[in-house]
Amino acid sequence: MRQGTTKTTGKQIESAEAASYPKEELIAQSQALFACQPEVLIGALHGSIETDFTLEAANQCIQNFLQRKVLA
Repeated sequence: MRQGTTKTTGKQIESAEAASYPKEELIAQSQALFACQPEVLIGALHGSIETDFTLEAANQCIQNFLQRKVLA
């Protein structure tokens, strides 16, 4: 969730929804956003029917993908 401060009170508030981005945009910026190659994100999102992801959800998909066991 995105956090910010209000100008009048200075208290922190949380927005109700985090921003979501198209899969293609996240893949194009994967090196800057997640420090991984685009191929890793493509593999992590393979099979997902969703087209938009939050940064947190995409990062979680990457972590799950990298922790999978390789079957030979």
